[in-house]
Amino acid sequence: MVKRMLSALFIFLMALTVLTTVEAAEDGESTEEVQTFEGATDDEEQQPTEEAQSEEQSFSDRTAGMAQVKAIRHSIGKGTVRIVVDITKHVENKVMRLKEPSRLVIDLKDTWLDSTVDKTIEIKSTIAPQIRAAQFDKSTVRLVISTDEEHKIFELDGGPAGRRLVIDLGTPEPEPPSKPATSSKPETPSKPAASSKPETPSEPEPEKISEPSKKPLTVNEPEPSEDISKVPEGVPTLEPIDQPEVDNPFELPSTLSEKDREKLLEKERKEQEKRERKERKEREKREKQLEKERREREKQLEHERKEREKQSGSTTDVGKPFSDDEVNRRLKSLTSLEGKKIAIDAGHGGNDAGAIGPSGVMEKTVTLRVALALEKLLKEEGAEVIMTRRDDVEVSPKGKAASAVEELKARCDVANKAEVDIFISIHADSFTNPNARGTTGYYYSLGSSNSKRLADLIRKALIEQIRTPSRGTQPCNFYVVRNTDMPATLVELAFISNPDEEKLLNSKEGIMKAAQGILDGIEDYFG
Repeated sequence: MVKRMLSALFIFLMALTVLTTVEAAEDGESTEEVQTFEGATDDEEQQPTEEAQSEEQSFSDRTAGMAQVKAIRHSIGKGTVRIVVDITKHVENKVMRLKEPSRLVIDLKDTWLDSTVDKTIEIKSTIAPQIRAAQFDKSTVRLVISTDEEHKIFELDGGPAGRRLVIDLGTPEPEPPSKPATSSKPETPSKPAASSKPETPSEPEPEKISEPSKKPLTVNEPEPSEDISKVPEGVPTLEPIDQPEVDNPFELPSTLSEKDREKLLEKERKEQEKRERKERKEREKREKQLEKERREREKQLEHERKEREKQSGSTTDVGKPFSDDEVNRRLKSLTSLEGKKIAIDAGHGGNDAGAIGPSGVMEKTVTLRVALALEKLLKEEGAEVIMTRRDDVEVSPKGKAASAVEELKARCDVANKAEVDIFISIHADSFTNPNARGTTGYYYSLGSSNSKRLADLIRKALIEQIRTPSRGTQPCNFYVVRNTDMPATLVELAFISNPDEEKLLNSKEGIMKAAQGILDGIEDYFG
């Protein structure tokens, strides 16, 4: 009995020993596995995986040489909204319009969107209540602006990223008129503020643009229903805007067949030739009339000379005509601009380059060259010339700190304080379609008939010289012709956005002919 009990106890002890050994062995294996796992995790944190390295390298290669959108900011003015896109270098853009609801779509080519840029920006303005941004594809950033207002897009140097894409929306609200108390020539009614650029890029600039915050921006992804990288349902395609605000007979719809385009071009050429023949005949008629008046005046002068000699009893010069120099001097006193005071405004300048042509020619440079050449010709004709600027500078005493309205007002003040007889603002036109071309004369729609006559005569004479198509004489609301106290016109020499007309405006011959054309128009006005 005792032996059986001892045997059972021995077997129990042996089983307990084996069980303890097995548990210890299992614990040791688990500990080793945990240590091995923890060690692998530390290595992964310290060294990126090959896949991560490859992806990072691929992104760097893809964006190399592309422009970067680093921030989108905005400001609200009176009747306007300005959107500024901070970019690292120049970008090409494509503009489209969508309806229901109205949206302005701008695609920035060869561009990538920084992850810190807000994808949806709310604006407290009915002009453009919202901006949305997205990486439309690997090389295109798409901006969608909720607006149906007119727009102007241009680029400026400087800013946090080195360059800025500026999008102006809306039309400035009228401001109280500001006229010098000493002015004695209330030629036109009181005129509220307006832009000085036709057709688009207009110039009004809100007082202040908010700089982007230095703190990291929260990325708000658009809702699925607001995905701007896809064409909205019901809109099969996005068609570019190819039509200017003013009907342009020289632009062709992109949907025409080649045969139809040729027919339309031929029709336009014939219409243009007809208009040019008509204007040439009118000019020849005016020249014949002037020549007739000169001959009659010459006869009158000769008759007066003979009468004076007869009365004085002198016989020394009886029967001899005046010398050529004397006749020319007297004729010049009748046909010259002696005693006339003329203000010439070279559009843009300083920090405002104006429109820029396809090869980089700046509007501010062209307008200044023409203005200086015109100044010389006017002085040779005896006129007193008042220039708003003679260098590449702003006219306002505030310089670069001046708002767009302050800059335009400064130009009007120069003419109003000098009490000039006429005011001429020189500009170059621009449009997104490079086929747009021609010369346009503008006058204030509520101004005097003299302003319309001045604009029409200068446009016609200018076309005679530089041989550009005529876009007519049109009424406008531009600030510089509304807020001057004398007959005033804004002339668009030609389209700097058209490669051929840009070349014309950048040539010495083109500059001199433009100046001569404006001079001829001025002489026709005073003649």
